[in-house]
Amino acid sequence: MPKRLFSVGLLTLGFTLALGSAQAQSGILKLPLINDPIMNPVIAPDLGSVLINKVIFPGLVRPNEDLLPEPDLAKSWTITNGGLVYTFNLRSDVKWHDGKPFTAADVVFTFKAATDPKSGSRLVSDFSSIKDIVAVNPTTVRFTLSRPFAPFLTLLGHNAGILPKHLLDGKPLNDATAFNRSTPIGTGPFKVTRVVPGASITLEANKDYYGNKPKLAGMVFKVVPDINAQVAQLRSGELDWVNVEPNSLTSLQNDPNITLKQANAVQHFLVFFNQKNPLFAPAKVRESMQYAVNRKAIIDGVLKGYADYPTGTLPTALKKYYDKTIKPIQYDPARAKALLAQAGWKPDAKGQLVNAKGEPFKFTLIVDRGNPSREQAALAVQQDLKKIGMDVTLQPLEFATLVRDYLIPGKYDANLIWWTTPPDPDQYAYYATGQDNNNAFFSNPRADELLKRGRETANVALRQQIYNSFQRLEMTDPPVLVLYYPKELQALRKNLGGVPDLGIRDALRHSEDFQLR
Repeated sequence: MPKRLFSVGLLTLGFTLALGSAQAQSGILKLPLINDPIMNPVIAPDLGSVLINKVIFPGLVRPNEDLLPEPDLAKSWTITNGGLVYTFNLRSDVKWHDGKPFTAADVVFTFKAATDPKSGSRLVSDFSSIKDIVAVNPTTVRFTLSRPFAPFLTLLGHNAGILPKHLLDGKPLNDATAFNRSTPIGTGPFKVTRVVPGASITLEANKDYYGNKPKLAGMVFKVVPDINAQVAQLRSGELDWVNVEPNSLTSLQNDPNITLKQANAVQHFLVFFNQKNPLFAPAKVRESMQYAVNRKAIIDGVLKGYADYPTGTLPTALKKYYDKTIKPIQYDPARAKALLAQAGWKPDAKGQLVNAKGEPFKFTLIVDRGNPSREQAALAVQQDLKKIGMDVTLQPLEFATLVRDYLIPGKYDANLIWWTTPPDPDQYAYYATGQDNNNAFFSNPRADELLKRGRETANVALRQQIYNSFQRLEMTDPPVLVLYYPKELQALRKNLGGVPDLGIRDALRHSEDFQLR
């Protein structure tokens, strides 16, 4: 479980009381986003969107502090027919933000859209096992699966917020621009009242919320792409809660108004190598990258040790599924060169890596601008690859541009980014051939088989064997270059209470309990 990192300094009593009083009067929690969000959980592809959607659009379940599903829009559920039928009893006291009643028809509409590839959904792979969904009556909905699907409940509590049928039925979700960008209607504890593109989204407490009454008067999500600016605004009181990078810890540790926390995050930071590019199609080339990049130096130098050394895409946070017996690949540039030679790449007289035609191993690595850890890690990757003869150009981009114009359309060579996955080892949507989030275009029939079996197997011991096999496969045919498994470092104003010990994404599912004292 996450735990307190620091108990910071002595309180400057007068200053803190004055600040606390001002914030209690307003009761407005201020959080940063790194980009303008798409306020629609079915089609949203990026971090900024995911964070605010957690507040606006509840799901049938949500994760508790043990990351296990607990009731949310659903009061209870039963699982029958050998794990093929899930029947949810819904709350009858839920209203949409426009006053219309929430019913089982909204759930049916949402999952029909989520499983329709033509809808623009980013959740098709997550819920491809749904064979049928019906509204038994206004407060009962029944899913029938085509096969057992072990992570089903976990995924329902991850990004699967429920959408209003009465506003979106018959409309392509990507075309619902007004809804997605300025007038979203959810059932969550806070509702949007004002959007200023490029600047902020203001929410007020939903007085008709079905759960505990929100303790805050409202929330403001401010668009602040630069992490250093976020930290400065946290210290000045313009923001209340920021996820920080290790290089910010020194300044924050001595701030009497800040509490620092560490949360276990199911994350892996990585470099996508676009495997539609012939440079990266051979497995030996991608295997060589694991030896070529000094990942321990990145963890020790850039992240100050706040990360675990990687062995594939399954992070150490997935404790019972992570195979500790696998020996991680260590920095070995000579071994990297040998593997590249086997793939047809050898250094020329100038030390540049070239193929049999004399063509250089040349590509561009993109990274989002404004986060020093990622920018420094990208620079380290570039420099390490240059040492073995690769010609790598580093291109920092604004995050929204990187995702919209490069990552999603697949118009990139290599991209340093990260995945936050559900608290389950299922990575079918990320690394199986042709799936929604397989942005590296990785394809390996054995990996497809293992990932498919893993999500269809309920037995924990058998699942462990399957995912351990996948982890071993990744050592020689890595879908991506995993750089590290980070620790999520949170910095909060000391007068902010009621925040569960979870990563920020999951904690926001409990925003009705947040309070400014």
